[in-house]
Amino acid sequence: MQVLGIQLLQGRNFDLSLSSDTVSAVIVNETMVRDFGWTPDNAVGQQLTGYHDGRGNDPVVIGVVHDFNYLSLHDEVKPMMFHMFGSYSPHQFFVRLRPGNTAETVAMIKSAWENLAPELPFQYKFLDDNLARFYETEARWSSIVGYAGMLAVALACLGLFGLVALAAVNRTKEIGIRKVLGATVGNITTLLSRDFLKLILLAILIATPLAWYAMDKWLADFAYRIDLQWWIFAAAGAIAIAVALFTVGLQGIKAALADP
Repeated sequence: MQVLGIQLLQGRNFDLSLSSDTVSAVIVNETMVRDFGWTPDNAVGQQLTGYHDGRGNDPVVIGVVHDFNYLSLHDEVKPMMFHMFGSYSPHQFFVRLRPGNTAETVAMIKSAWENLAPELPFQYKFLDDNLARFYETEARWSSIVGYAGMLAVALACLGLFGLVALAAVNRTKEIGIRKVLGATVGNITTLLSRDFLKLILLAILIATPLAWYAMDKWLADFAYRIDLQWWIFAAAGAIAIAVALFTVGLQGIKAALADP
């Protein structure tokens, strides 16, 4: 348990000095405790009748560990049981490595393996690499959506900049008259921004439910997920308004500073 950093909730860990731990002792996770109708407090000492190690010994629970994910978060945590029965032949060994000199450490482990079991080929893989493979699809889509989003924002800003420039040209006389009558740069910029702000708010109202639906459908594929909060969409809308106002403001200031 120490190697994998699994937290013990109740009971004790395996003890190599106790021969009984190699015969009938097991440690279970919280999900298995719930499936059996136990609680972590009374699970220790329970006997698993009907399951044995091949020699008729019904296991006894000596400890309960917190649930942990060993598969993708798309899957729920399954009931798990740990044991070190003497009749069991392990398929793999877990080794915790200290940071640094990984290649040298792996070479040492390989040398020790070849001395102990020369007839079996030495194969290894890193647990963090295995976990990362669970989310390769999400990472790929994150990159695609991120780059596509940045491109869409850039194109939208360019289009908005062009529309504001066209509006400023079409209202050159109006802007000049307003400046002569005492309008400030802020008044002119607000005048040009007002109509575009209405369109931006309309776009946010249309995009928010569509974004919520798409995100909710994506999160539904996960057994463990966050809840979508309103402030996420509010923050996205505020950023969109800020970017749009910055774009409109640049052109509006330019038009307001022009000689009428």
